[in-house]
Formats: sequence, structure tokens, C-alpha cells
Amino acid sequence: MDKLVLVLLLCSAGLSRGNDDLGNLTDALESFHERLRMLPEDMFEIQVDLGKFAASEEIKEQAVDLAQEIRSSLNDLASDVYNLRFLVDMLSEHEKGNEEEECSSWYLGMNLNPSDGHIMGYETGWSDDTSIGSQEGALIRDYLNQTVWNMPAKYIAIVRHHQGKLDAVKVFTFKHWGLSLSHRFKDTDPGRNIVTEGGPVFEYSVPGAHNLGDDPIFSVEGDLAFNWGYSRNGARLVLTGGHLSGADVDDDNTHGFGNNFWVRPKMVEDPEASPDWTHEISNIQDCPLQGCAGVKGVKMQGTDHGSGSSLKSGPVYGNYAIYISDETPSFPTDGAILGINVNVCED
Repeated sequence: MDKLVLVLLLCSAGLSRGNDDLGNLTDALESFHERLRMLPEDMFEIQVDLGKFAASEEIKEQAVDLAQEIRSSLNDLASDVYNLRFLVDMLSEHEKGNEEEECSSWYLGMNLNPSDGHIMGYETGWSDDTSIGSQEGALIRDYLNQTVWNMPAKYIAIVRHHQGKLDAVKVFTFKHWGLSLSHRFKDTDPGRNIVTEGGPVFEYSVPGAHNLGDDPIFSVEGDLAFNWGYSRNGARLVLTGGHLSGADVDDDNTHGFGNNFWVRPKMVEDPEASPDWTHEISNIQDCPLQGCAGVKGVKMQGTDHGSGSSLKSGPVYGNYAIYISDETPSFPTDGAILGINVNVCED
């Protein structure tokens, strides 16, 4: 497979010619990534066709296995080119900042859309080293960028938005600097980690913002807690101002981002986690398993949840973007339009 990678890299060597401008290089990488992204699908068709031949079973099996190996390498290479494109975007933003004024940057690690058909429950994305989605859909669908997820961070911003238009934001300072979100979300045993201190260092909501009364981030105070496991339940990201169930209390009553009511929360990956009880975003509510959940049901945002009988779909309050920075606790407010990177510049 090293030969395959070398051949593809040599074929793409033209990317470096005439691209002394980072913007042009970003465009060239985007074009190359789009071409490369289609190759695994083409190789899959070849793999299927190989299986149709009535040739020697041993030779056919070797050919199919090799095609599968090539397809896997193409997928890996496409992922690497995607990450390279993101890093070049970061370089371009820094270059612009240096040319114009002193700027600090925020980087998008995750976006949650609770009604896009993809469920970011407790066991999906947060700690499994897999990128999700694409830059093109980063602020309208579920998205996770592993390059950002593995970067050290001092500050974290959670932004509610509507297709990139800011609605509300909270910024927190991590207790322990220099750790990545990947590291923090893999710290599941014992988990139940309060990871920020001092509450929000910056917060803002646009005048007239709706649905703030039971929003999992903007209706409660306190600090961020990650990997809040309780009995056979888990929530990946919650605020300490909401209800935090005791470690052995099976009440289905802690609410936030990345949830499951049937999972072993101390495991980084639980093969027995139930798809029926997974759910992406649940609103702040007091609805314990005994006496409420089975009667009224647990209010979700959107439709991204399993088929569990007590999980009830509800209105979408917006997408939620998670940004990190090592440089600034400030975040743009009035009229801010979000992107993969968000710059905060001094006048």
C-alpha cells in the first residue's frame, strides 16, 4: 500500500506548482480531495465485478482482498488530504491576520444538528477517533474534525446557531490546559469530570433569542462536565447547574449532549450500547424514570434519537457548534457568521 500512496502523491505533485498563495493552494487541495473521494467507490465497483468471475477461487479471493486493501488505503488517504486541507485553511487565516491586524482564532471541532438523521449519542464520535461529515456541511449537519479534536485547548465555546448565524454563545476555561477534547472524552473511567472552572467567562445571546428556557446549555448555570455516567446511563456534555444524577442512580434524568439511557458509560466503546435509547440532545427537565419518563416522556430536540418508548421528538432550537482556542476567551457576537475558523481581531 505504500506504493499506492506514493503513486497518488506523485500524481498530485502539480498542487505545488504556481500555488504561492495559500488561497489558491486551498482551492487546489479541495479539487484534489473531491477527485480522490470518488476513487474508493470506483474501487468498490471493481471489487464487486471481480467476485463475478468463475475463475480459480484462490486467485479470485486474492484479487478481491487486494482490491479491498487498496480501497481502504484510498479512504485513509482521502481522510489525510481532508486534514491537510484544514491545516492549510488555518495557515491562510493566520496569514490574513498577520497582514491586517492582531487576531486570535477559534477552530470548529464539532457541530450537532439534532434532526439530520445521524445520531451523535454517547457512543458516536466523541471518543472513537473518527471524523464525521465534511467542511461543506460542517454547520448544517453533524460534523467532527479529528484534527481539531486532537489539538490542545485552553478555552471552549459552545455556540447555538442557525446555519452559521450566531444565536447564543458561552465560553469556558478548562481547569487543565494543554489537553485535547479527544483526551478529555476518552477519560470515561471513572468519568463524571467537571472540566471547566469559574463558570462562563463570556456569554451572549442575540436580543429576542427564543427557546432559552430549557436549552441544555443556555438555560442553566455552572461549569461543563464531561462523560457523566450514572448506572447504565451516560451524557457526554452537561452543565453542573442542571440535575446531575448520582453514580448509581438509574433515573434517566441527566440531560445534555451525547446521551444514552442504556450504555456502560465507563467504557470508551461499548458494543452492547442500545441503539434504542441513544439520543443526541435532550432539553433541561425534571423527568425521572419512575413516575415521569414512562408517562410524559423525555423531551428531545429534533428527531435524532432511538426508538425507546419514552424518547419524544421536539422542536429544534438550532445547531450547536463546539469551538476551541488556546488564545482568547472572546467570541464575536452581533451579526457574527460562523465558519470552520472564527477570528477575533483587535481594532
